[in-house]
Amino acid sequence: MAKARKAKSSKSNSKGSGSGVNGSAIVLIIGIIVMVGLYWINQNPDWSGELKKITNGIELEQKKDSEKKTAPLPTSQPKKPDPKQKTTASAKPAQKKFEENKIDALNGAKETVQTNENLPVYSKDDNYYYSSSFDFTWPAYTQEDAIIEHAHYTLRYNEKTEQADWVAYTLKKVNLDNSKFSRTDNFREDPDVKTKSAALADYKGSGYDRGHLAPAADFGWTKEGMSESFYMSNMSPQEPSFNRGIWKKLEERVRDWAKSNEEIYVVTGPIYFGKGEKIGKNKVVVPDQYYKVVLELNGKEVKGIGFILDNEKSSKDLSVYAMSIDEVEKATGLDFFPSIPDQLENQIEQTYNYTLWK
Repeated sequence: MAKARKAKSSKSNSKGSGSGVNGSAIVLIIGIIVMVGLYWINQNPDWSGELKKITNGIELEQKKDSEKKTAPLPTSQPKKPDPKQKTTASAKPAQKKFEENKIDALNGAKETVQTNENLPVYSKDDNYYYSSSFDFTWPAYTQEDAIIEHAHYTLRYNEKTEQADWVAYTLKKVNLDNSKFSRTDNFREDPDVKTKSAALADYKGSGYDRGHLAPAADFGWTKEGMSESFYMSNMSPQEPSFNRGIWKKLEERVRDWAKSNEEIYVVTGPIYFGKGEKIGKNKVVVPDQYYKVVLELNGKEVKGIGFILDNEKSSKDLSVYAMSIDEVEKATGLDFFPSIPDQLENQIEQTYNYTLWK
């Protein structure tokens, strides 16, 4: 067994000695080549420069490769538009006349509300949009007022005086031109007055006429309007000579103005100085004066005018009683046509020109 191990070991050593001899030979050959090369380079300096160039080129390429590996990735830059290339601009959406708002209804559903941005701008040549309001002709009022709306006129009833504080309505040429119904004279209590209006009996034997505030002749174009004009809520105790004289003249003049101006707005009523005389069982108060206010908005010169007349006979011309609407407001405490914008209201109500009314 010992001989076997020794023989094996001897074989191994023999192989190792051979490898060492071969390696030494290779090193010797390389050394000889290097020395020959160096000697040749020294003898040929031009070739040495070329070798350096080649070496430097290799080093430069290695440096570039190294920088590429460590450099950050380039970011994409926006493309500059080519001035020669035609571009199509996106069309702007048309401007809306209405602004849409989404609103939650009580049931949770979505409702679309359109807000008009193009409200009409009033000028003297326009029909005034606010005049189409159902209560445009009414003086300022409150929820506590007893407002009675009939088909052709509206009034505010005063239980203390048992007559209207004011009666308001619109008077149109087209209607007056088609008047065909005569007076009905069916005086009767107004069923719409909850506190009960004055009665026909209150005027009996009093010496006063049942004077119309809104005259029957203004509603001759409609059977219903003619009948409504005889409600006792539209009556007021008037001196007969006043009712059948200058008051009648004013009513006729107003109808003429409606025909020449196409459409006017009329408000009329009584004025009291104190407690006043009372007639009948319901104690209807006898007014000291009456007023009438007229407004016209259709013509090129919008205008307004007012009148206050004593409840008595007069032979004076109507122009004597003419005044501004502001003056009537001071005498009555009423605010006429409150929905008119202040600037225009001042223009119309502060002054008047009787000669313009023809």
